Amino acid sequence: MDIRFQNTSGGEWRAACTLVFLPENSTLEACSPALLNQAPWLGISPALQDVKGKKNEQTTLYGHPDLALPKVLACGLGPEKKLTMQAFRLAVAAAAQTCRKKGYETLAIPAENAAFVATLLGTTRIAVLKEAVTAALLGLYRSTAFKSAPKADAPEEKDPRTLSILFTEKETPDADHRAVREGEAEAAGVLFARDLSNAPANALTPADLAEKATCLAKRHGFTCTVLDEEEMQRLGMGALWAVGRGSALPPRFIVLEHCPKGKENDAPIVLVGKGITFDTGGISLKPSANMHEMKGDMGGAGAVLGFFEALGQMPASEELPRVIGLVPTAENMPSGHATRPGDIVTTLSGKTVEILNTDAEGRLILCDALTYAQQQWKPKALINAATLTGACVIALGDLGTAVFTKEGKLRGAILDAAEQTGDLVWPLPLWEEYDPNLDSDIADIANIGPREGGALHAALFLQRFIEEGTRWAHLDIAGPGYVVKKTALHPVPGGTGMGVRLFCQLIRTLSKAVFA
Repeated sequence: MDIRFQNTSGGEWRAACTLVFLPENSTLEACSPALLNQAPWLGISPALQDVKGKKNEQTTLYGHPDLALPKVLACGLGPEKKLTMQAFRLAVAAAAQTCRKKGYETLAIPAENAAFVATLLGTTRIAVLKEAVTAALLGLYRSTAFKSAPKADAPEEKDPRTLSILFTEKETPDADHRAVREGEAEAAGVLFARDLSNAPANALTPADLAEKATCLAKRHGFTCTVLDEEEMQRLGMGALWAVGRGSALPPRFIVLEHCPKGKENDAPIVLVGKGITFDTGGISLKPSANMHEMKGDMGGAGAVLGFFEALGQMPASEELPRVIGLVPTAENMPSGHATRPGDIVTTLSGKTVEILNTDAEGRLILCDALTYAQQQWKPKALINAATLTGACVIALGDLGTAVFTKEGKLRGAILDAAEQTGDLVWPLPLWEEYDPNLDSDIADIANIGPREGGALHAALFLQRFIEEGTRWAHLDIAGPGYVVKKTALHPVPGGTGMGVRLFCQLIRTLSKAVFA
């Protein structure tokens, strides 16, 4: 769906259906007076009495089909005191889905309605417009790459062709234009990440993921380097190689870089994403029930690559910093070549790891990536995202992301970014008292600790590979990275693209003097 702009200087506003959002005890005239000027028939529409503004309510008002604005979909937001930005996002996504079902080809949202909603939320018009565009695009997501053509007697619903933002100004204000384009870019990144997570493992191998990254870099002018298994072994990435060696499809290590002109010598922000394209558990085999969901064990990789897709589509900005994305990617498979429980491997850092459980593989591929980041650069911030532990899902549920870091300013920046994007992120501790649980009698470190505190032990394992002075944070997205429940914003069970928007907002924050 294309995002467009219409101004009163161009004559009449035009759209097959105009979306208007209002809380309880409000009126269309109050939330968008210019709309009534452009569509005066609204004042006498019989359906007007049905518009109550209740949460999840959708009322269609019909004018003559030959009018420039023949239909209005009034969408209720519920009680004004309970209104949140997330509730608004859900209402927009649900409205977009309704319009698709009804076959409306062109949609519109009045900018003054966004300003009205912004007043209720205590924010700005540009913030509401950005979220409206993003939510509409996310709500229309479908995973159709592996479906055959629809039958003749059951034609597939078509997405609306355009969503226009309607302005009373003669020209679209620059700030609004930029915000809308940023929302469009972020949605594109999330959808890209969803497609990656939802792709079956036979269609997205480590080599395929590397090819996706290479093509992404070519599209947007980024630098991309891919290390193969021989280069990884030569460098000494023994932990990553130990995870991937059981598969007939060898691992890869992806390096993406966005470096604005003049910032070549700047300390970069480094994002690391776990890229297990399929996780059987290896020799420590998982139960067969729901194992098909393990195609989504590369949600962290999806977040990093989706962020770079969004970055590539963003309006040009001198504020964006140098950013590097690292994606270690492998299949975790059982075979005669697979790593066994009890094996000891030497990581890129030189530390040795006793692998007590081959299903604790994500931390193994991440530790080599974290070491690589610190050897190659002195990061301004080093942040990894991973669908890492079931223990985190037990702790925070299937919507909560845990953030582990000792850096107060970095933690604050992450939580502030999550507040802006609507992600549920909560800090969990890195208690040093638990660190000895990872000691091995015959190696430097064991890859698992006790079952209790599993998410904490995984984070402490990663912390063992962080050098003094490195600002590091670990995001465990095991819950929200891959979900089975549908919502208006996540209409397809599977990968959600969690982390893409969070990274986008966080990078804007970290481009400023957060660490001054």
